[in-house]
Amino acid sequence: MSSHRTPWPRLAALVSALVAAAATLPAQAQSSAEPAASAPVNSVRAEVAKPLIAAQEAIKLGTPAGGKEALARVAEAEAMAGLTPFEAYQTLRIKAVAAFNTGDLPLSVASFERALASPFLPAGDRLPITEAAAKIAVQGNMKEASDRLLRSYKALGGTDAGLRLRLALAQNDQGDHAGALKEAQALVQAEEATGKPPTELLLKVMAISQNKLGDAAGYTVTLEKLALHYGKLDYWADLISRTARRPGFSDERLGLDVYRLQRAVGLTLEGDELADMAQRAQLAGLPAEAQKLMDEGYVSGMLGKGTSAAAHQKLRDQATKAAAADQKQLADSEAAARNAKDGNAAATLGLALAGAGANERALALMELGQTKGGLRRPDDALLHLGMVQVRLGRLDEALKSFAAVQGADGSADLARLWSLHVRGNLKKK
Repeated sequence: MSSHRTPWPRLAALVSALVAAAATLPAQAQSSAEPAASAPVNSVRAEVAKPLIAAQEAIKLGTPAGGKEALARVAEAEAMAGLTPFEAYQTLRIKAVAAFNTGDLPLSVASFERALASPFLPAGDRLPITEAAAKIAVQGNMKEASDRLLRSYKALGGTDAGLRLRLALAQNDQGDHAGALKEAQALVQAEEATGKPPTELLLKVMAISQNKLGDAAGYTVTLEKLALHYGKLDYWADLISRTARRPGFSDERLGLDVYRLQRAVGLTLEGDELADMAQRAQLAGLPAEAQKLMDEGYVSGMLGKGTSAAAHQKLRDQATKAAAADQKQLADSEAAARNAKDGNAAATLGLALAGAGANERALALMELGQTKGGLRRPDDALLHLGMVQVRLGRLDEALKSFAAVQGADGSADLARLWSLHVRGNLKKK
């Protein structure tokens, strides 16, 4: 077959198989010639069959040169006087395949469409020819023809997922977002039923449709699937941002956790975001985490310059001083946490140690806090426990921690996103 590339690996074979429409030509060619007016309605005269048979043989070469030779033989048949409608139909089918072999996709599609309009087309051939023509039209970026053929293909009951996806794309382009969504949803359900993740393009088509229709809830679910299966930073950025803007989300208390999640999935914070994260950590009584963030910002060159240089330096000095004081009291604080009646001190100290990078010690204290119980903010404690478990690679344990978060103030939403992040990491293993 020709060397032009196709998004459908078996398209060449499909198209070539369609040339079998004239498989009876050799026998007809051996019959005596008859005037066109007296020839049977569904027959090809010998003089017409001769160049068509030669075209078939050239097509079998499967090369552009063979296709070019076939087109030349088809032209001989078309030039004959008194070509009957059936002879014209047979000629079109061979011409469509020959044109495809040469890479003349518009001619191939036009020939197939004319053959589809013929009353001589067998009912059983309509679907495969429509499928071939639609794929060629898509490959050749023939928008009007592909839109027309894609709709016809669906109406005929075609099931090729690639073509159905192209139909959804076309419907979105035409503003039929409801139709595109219906088509995409059916394809997603079919793919998920096989146990495989839906293709990225299919999910994107569905997301576009949902966004255009104002289906925020549906869009978020689809975005979660994109983040889970494909993990691109753009998907995560949109997903986390939408979650943080959701009504009822406690930004004042959970804003620091939003930043933590962003960094965990690989998003890079801008300088002002890094400074805000450090400020939130400082205000939350986590100076070691604040210091670590400020030091990172200074090393990278994002902080300590411009009009905010003085404010950055002040925050860094405050965090450094407070972190040093906390470090001196660490042994006493840990002893007090272990002796406390409830788990609040252990959970708080564990989070502070996690912010300083001491995740093993942090985990031990956080687990102690869970055992002691009596936590003022149990959902936050579970969220932070899962976060540290992720850092230590204890992903199955982290999933259990995140699943137990039930807060309606945004903590459960963040836990769900952390779970997506973990499941995505597990898929890579």
